[in-house]
Amino acid sequence: MSAVLVPATTRSSGWRALAVLGAALIGGACDRPAAVAGGGSSLAVTADSPWRGDPLGEFELVATSGERTRRSDLLGRPAILDFIFTTCAGPCPVLSANMARLQADLAGTEVRLVSVTVDPEIDDAETLGAYAKRYGADPRRWLFLTGEEAQIQHLMASVHLARERAAPGQAAPGFQVEHATRLVVVDREGVVAGYYPGETEEGRLAALARARFLDRQGP
Repeated sequence: MSAVLVPATTRSSGWRALAVLGAALIGGACDRPAAVAGGGSSLAVTADSPWRGDPLGEFELVATSGERTRRSDLLGRPAILDFIFTTCAGPCPVLSANMARLQADLAGTEVRLVSVTVDPEIDDAETLGAYAKRYGADPRRWLFLTGEEAQIQHLMASVHLARERAAPGQAAPGFQVEHATRLVVVDREGVVAGYYPGETEEGRLAALARARFLDRQGP
């Protein structure tokens, strides 16, 4: 089992707690990738690395179109996943801007982008749809998903990313959910193929290179 370190850049004690959790997960990993781009514990494997992590867990969420989306619907094409929420006053706008750039960079490939809200209490399909339009998302290539909190939690846990909702009244608006900010590259079989810092240009370019490599491998 492999795990990803939750970023320690924080504006609250909750982010630091998530960083500690991520470090503990890393400490228990037994098959970390052989090639790590840029060092550290990002698990940002090189574009052509043979490393594979764990498969996405089974889930059932709802796209902005209202259609049910399951793990099986993501198979057959490489994908890049991230986790955001529409009222985020922290890293999410940067994550979504980087995903928009990836959408442009990956034009003409089979790579799909998938953004999953971590705050489904607010982010229903309609709200996510409006958010997607702000970033020029093509619904044929970039999905935005919402649904039951337990389903989202299960999906994130399956790829070893942490998420925590603040108790009512304990967080400022826009910081009610703390969550990992990695880009997760997934291969055609629904298996994690790398984790990349979602808030940096270096991370975006590394995820792009990995996704392009997987796309060229064909079915």
